[in-house]
Amino acid sequence: MKLRTRLIFSFLLMVLLPIFLAAAVYLTVNHTRTTKGKTAGQFYFSNNVDDLAAYTDDEVRTLEELARTFPDYFLNSDSQKQANDNLAKKNSYLVIRVGTKIVYDGASAGVHPQYNKLPMYGKLSNGDMLIIDLQTETGILKEIDFGKEDGKRGQAFVITPAGSIVRGGGSVALYYVSWFVVIMIITGLVTSFLLYRSIMRKVSLMQAATEKIREGDLESRIEVRGRDELSQLAESMERMRSRLLSDATQKVADEDSNRKFLSNITHDLKTPLTSIIGYSEGILDGIAADPERQKKYVGIIHSKAVDMNELLNELSEFSKLDMHEIPYHFEKIDAIEYFDDFAQETSEELSGDGADFSYKNTLEPETEIMADPAQIKRVLHNLVSNALKYCRDDVKLSVSLRVLDAGDFIQAEFEDNGKGISPEDVPHVFERLFRADKSRNTGIRGSGIGLSIAKKIIEDHGGQIWVTSRINEGSTFYFLLKKVSEESQDTEDM
Repeated sequence: MKLRTRLIFSFLLMVLLPIFLAAAVYLTVNHTRTTKGKTAGQFYFSNNVDDLAAYTDDEVRTLEELARTFPDYFLNSDSQKQANDNLAKKNSYLVIRVGTKIVYDGASAGVHPQYNKLPMYGKLSNGDMLIIDLQTETGILKEIDFGKEDGKRGQAFVITPAGSIVRGGGSVALYYVSWFVVIMIITGLVTSFLLYRSIMRKVSLMQAATEKIREGDLESRIEVRGRDELSQLAESMERMRSRLLSDATQKVADEDSNRKFLSNITHDLKTPLTSIIGYSEGILDGIAADPERQKKYVGIIHSKAVDMNELLNELSEFSKLDMHEIPYHFEKIDAIEYFDDFAQETSEELSGDGADFSYKNTLEPETEIMADPAQIKRVLHNLVSNALKYCRDDVKLSVSLRVLDAGDFIQAEFEDNGKGISPEDVPHVFERLFRADKSRNTGIRGSGIGLSIAKKIIEDHGGQIWVTSRINEGSTFYFLLKKVSEESQDTEDM
């Protein structure tokens, strides 16, 4: 449940629960209306005369039954006081008249009736009521007729001052207000508990996870389920944790690669440097006394210096690759002309090294690619260099380059008949510092970053590079370069 939905639910709960509880309290309190008659408090909220008249119905019926059973009941002083005390509980009182004489008046000060306005005998039927003026307010009057044993007739009046009922309801108003406060407190506690429980449980889990991340523990997953905003936040935190873990793992791997690279470079630099020192000392010590030997020593020193320079250049390229600083200058290139020129240059180079070279280009005329010509040539030269490094001793090196159409791309295929790459090494050949020859003493120069640079260049051009290979049969490197589309061509022409 989303947090917004949960808040709406909580709001409805705070509105509906008090109504439900208030209704329950009201029905419980008003149950006496159908069983024992109304209470004073109920009239506090009533403007209905019939409700006020019904206030003393039960007491009047009791007195009517006593009048029929005991005709002289209202003439007994104890009975009069008992009846008046019962009526007082309903904020009412009793007045008894025999003939024209008032024999009992249970009214309290200020609410006595005007005796001359009391109805005559028999005027009110059973259940009728009369609104009369009292001394200071209005009241409801009900009449109970009775006959004495000596034949005289009398009247018992049950009078209920309306104001006293309202005043008596004030305490009930406080009762209702108290219940309302209790209901609101209960509603607030229930709503707050449910909301707190649903929110804080997830917040606590995320807080604990954050502490683990702060302490460097990136292995523990953040498992908060749901579809609300907090769950989405937890998912974002989990993605962040996963990314941090990946970055930390990659950082460790990079640091290991850097150490390995420095170790390799140190080893590869040490070999030519040792040769340079040894041959230069030979010249200085006079070992190479004749000009021919001196020329030979100087040639070796020069060759080793060139090797060192190549290694230092690779170190520079490694640094640029690591800092993402390879410069690009993209331009439209005629693919056929570009690869034709490279093929001619490569053919002469490989011919000088005693290798065979073949070239085939099946692209449609005027096929263009958007590329940096210098960087693509670096990729191709890396592949040529790779073929020369890993050629076999038992066969003559043969290299072929094929360029063909591949839909929105052109596909270049560079094949050699060299040593090949083992199946377990194929997935790693484009990784930085990877060399299929695990030993640094094979006589094969290189730091193992040439193919990783080639991969980055091709991918930065929006292409893809991969390799297939078989041991002692050779390798084929493939790469794709995106063609300039007709749509982009038309846009530029406009």
